[in-house]
Amino acid sequence: MKIKISTNIEALMPEGAKSVQVLQNALQKTGSYASIQVVVKTDAPRKSLDVIRDIKLLIDGTDWAASSQYFEDIRVLDEHKLLLLDTEELLKLETEVKEALPTYMAKNLAEEFGADVTINIRDENQHGDSRNELHSERIEKLRDAVSGEKQTRRFFVSDDELTAVLIAWPGPGFESLAASKRMVEETRAIVDRVIAQRADRNVRAGVAGRIAGQVGQFDAIINDLRLGLLTAVVLISALIIWSYRTWLAIPVIFIPLFSSIIWTMGLTSMTIGNLNLITVFLTLILFGLGIDFGIHNFSRYREERSRGVSVEEAIHTILHHTGSASFVAATTTATSFFALLLTEFRAFTEFGFIAGAGIIFAFLSMYVVQPTLLVLAENLGWKAGNSRRIQSIRMGGVQFPDPVRYKKVILIATGFALFFALVYAPRIPFEENINNLEARKTPEFIEAKAAVREVLGSSNSRAIVVVDTYEEVAAIEDYFKVKMAGDTQTPTIRKVDSIVDFVPETQEQRLRLEVIGRLKKRADDLRALDPVRYEASKPYLTAGELSILDLPPVLRRTYLGTDGSPGYLVYIDNAVGTSNRTLARQFYDDAAKFEVDGKTYYSASQDFIFVEMLKLLKADAFKAVILVTLTTAFVVFVFLRNFFDTLIVLTSPLVGVFVTVGIMGFVGPPLSIMNMVILPSLIGISVDNGIHIFHRAVSEGRTESINRIMNTTGRAAVLTTLTTLIGFGGMITASMGGLQSMAALAIMGFLACLTTTWFVLPILLDFYRK
Repeated sequence: MKIKISTNIEALMPEGAKSVQVLQNALQKTGSYASIQVVVKTDAPRKSLDVIRDIKLLIDGTDWAASSQYFEDIRVLDEHKLLLLDTEELLKLETEVKEALPTYMAKNLAEEFGADVTINIRDENQHGDSRNELHSERIEKLRDAVSGEKQTRRFFVSDDELTAVLIAWPGPGFESLAASKRMVEETRAIVDRVIAQRADRNVRAGVAGRIAGQVGQFDAIINDLRLGLLTAVVLISALIIWSYRTWLAIPVIFIPLFSSIIWTMGLTSMTIGNLNLITVFLTLILFGLGIDFGIHNFSRYREERSRGVSVEEAIHTILHHTGSASFVAATTTATSFFALLLTEFRAFTEFGFIAGAGIIFAFLSMYVVQPTLLVLAENLGWKAGNSRRIQSIRMGGVQFPDPVRYKKVILIATGFALFFALVYAPRIPFEENINNLEARKTPEFIEAKAAVREVLGSSNSRAIVVVDTYEEVAAIEDYFKVKMAGDTQTPTIRKVDSIVDFVPETQEQRLRLEVIGRLKKRADDLRALDPVRYEASKPYLTAGELSILDLPPVLRRTYLGTDGSPGYLVYIDNAVGTSNRTLARQFYDDAAKFEVDGKTYYSASQDFIFVEMLKLLKADAFKAVILVTLTTAFVVFVFLRNFFDTLIVLTSPLVGVFVTVGIMGFVGPPLSIMNMVILPSLIGISVDNGIHIFHRAVSEGRTESINRIMNTTGRAAVLTTLTTLIGFGGMITASMGGLQSMAALAIMGFLACLTTTWFVLPILLDFYRK
């Protein structure tokens, strides 16, 4: 079973969310906007069209291209250009024609006879003089329109004709990400081949469109994952070898770790079925999390063997002593992650399930597979007991100072840190620009997308309404016309596009045709004055009613959706930049949900999903932190069975998390839909170190100094924190801004929690002993 990766932001929303359902219905109706757009730029007009034609021939020959177009047939629209004028506009035109008719006739007669002419039309009480000027913009436009060359095609080219666009639509069965990658790669290969054959330096091309954008996001994620995982493996390997001074630590720790990650991904594939934008990096995160148990085991095993105990006794110690602390830590961490299942935000629930399962598998693997590897390593000649008596982790042999000796200074510093957090934590900002969370797009894609927008004038931030009947479309258009006219303070809607703009209602068409009929009658009366212009305008004056089936395929697809799918599409174009949360919220309030004639309609837009996601995030963020804190406290209390002991273990990580939130309020990063999972994770993960150190202090009794415990088990905690930090921090090199913010918050948070564990926990243990 192959695990899938979803790059859609809607995959982070709860199952069954209304905004997601509306968007999925709209995408199904529109064909998912699924097109590949090829842009060609040249140095000479019309040359771009020649290149586009060559590309079209090759793309049409692929097995995935259902159709492709670099122009639209506008013959019907051109013939019905008078019918497509508003009735009010037509009536004004008729009035101007009536008023200008005497002067027009006088001027034509004056040209014929070479003398000034005056005309009086008694039936209509009108007067015309050839010496008067005709002042009618509408008539001039109409004259130019009907006298010019008849247009049959509108090419997808820029105004200077140096840029042309080809749109290719895939056929059914090519919706998967693998198919998308193949289509984009084949398109790029075709473009490169055509340009290479022309050998013209002045021809440049690019590939854009929704499909190319999704493939670009996926490629960025995969590259980020590879780079992050490679960085994590190299850095953690170097850290382990430097700490233990033996390369054997690598296979002994890594083999069970990789086994647990494989088990986790297998379970994810069987249950959830896919990874989202956040959980896709759990491979990296679990690498840093799961290694903790292996490090504690390996450290304790070497320590016991250095004391001269046998292999069997050393294995018994890590299973019964280190293992019991690891069991508490694993249960605590896994349960804290599973607590996220009680939230609504899908990014939280899936992250919590996969991370919790990963911790359990890592624990099982480290206590089933790792002991076997330790015994095997000893049988192959590695003698851990031959090394000099060392602490569990040498780290250069540096003896860390005893924090208890600096108790007063540490308590004062902690007080200042808590005061700082108390002041700045309420000021924590939220990431309001969704573009800051996405992967950086390549310059080629950005240039191609900008060229497509210049040529097609498309907007990525429009909302779509799917309706059943034509009458509903007309009612919705009327509703938004009234709304736009009345909203002068904070206008967010620029215009509304629908089939009504091209196929007016039947009654409306008949009213307009009556006006056009009267205009034709006047033209018939004047045919002798200008026969050439009369013949040129005749097709426009004799056009009949227009039906949906008369429209060119591109327009039918735009406003009717995919073939065989009933209903209509209405597009609501925004007048504001929806990358800003405040403006996006205003557009959401105006267009996401509205009622017309007693029926409620919902608009589809990824911007609307982001607005709802931020709202859900704010509601679930506090809930997630509280749930994880209470769950962790409960599990620790169950194992320790003492309120004071539980307080000792929990205090230092909670102080660290609180200081982290304060730093976020002071310098950032802002809280976002992607890095929010870090805060509850910090609590569950950081408690592990406290459990191991507290368990060691209790098991050793008062005979073992706190300073020695911190320089043995505490050093192991440093190493596990650093490996966890590297696992999360591997995302700092990601091209996705959201993942970079996750890494920055994780690094900041784990360092804060490590600091409080090293300096606050020993003082609490000293109080505990007294």
